[in-house]
Amino acid sequence: MSKILVIMKYELLQFFSTLSGYIFITVFVLINTWFFTMQLFVYNVANMSSFFTTSQLLLLIFVPIITMNLISKEKQSGTIETIYTLPLKLVEFILGKYFTSLILITISFIPSLVHFITICIIGINVDFGIIFCGFLSLVLTSATYCAIGIFTGCITTNQITSFILSFLIIIIFYLLENVLLFLPVKLTSLLQFMSITWQNANLIKGVIDTRVLTYFSSIIFIFLWWGISYLESKKR
Repeated sequence: MSKILVIMKYELLQFFSTLSGYIFITVFVLINTWFFTMQLFVYNVANMSSFFTTSQLLLLIFVPIITMNLISKEKQSGTIETIYTLPLKLVEFILGKYFTSLILITISFIPSLVHFITICIIGINVDFGIIFCGFLSLVLTSATYCAIGIFTGCITTNQITSFILSFLIIIIFYLLENVLLFLPVKLTSLLQFMSITWQNANLIKGVIDTRVLTYFSSIIFIFLWWGISYLESKKR
């Protein structure tokens, strides 16, 4: 666990050592704030639905950007060979990178607590259960996308390739529900269950279903395991 924390600390310091890290988070926050305030002041709707919708769309781009160089840069620079020789398990290396990406996304969401406080002050009949599930949906979605981004970083050596590949995999999970009408009926139930959009739609109703939690945890585990297995095979 201590080695994972060391990797996380190093990566976070690297991220915030340049102006681009702060710009990234600022852009993320400003876009979310813009759509929230538009709904609040222009359409006079005091809820967080636009925030959750906008955030889900932003994650499609922002997570691949965060994860694209976490592992690819190690392979591109050749430092991955040094890491293989260190008294460090690859699972610790991968988890350190994974939790770093998840923390960065979480930091980007912290300013949105201002939106929540605003809704609590001016909103009427605020449904805290739905808001909680909305935030939980963002956390689970972020965790899933980060796992996919880490996996593509493991199997590629180029940061741009990692970004494109992770974006394509993420967009497939995101749009899967929209193509069900064009697929055989026998596959509909399975592919619908695989859709992140469909899973999130169930979650933001305000009810936490164990099947939804199982879905997200399974996808996260599978992609991280694939990434670790790939690096293990290259190490041998």
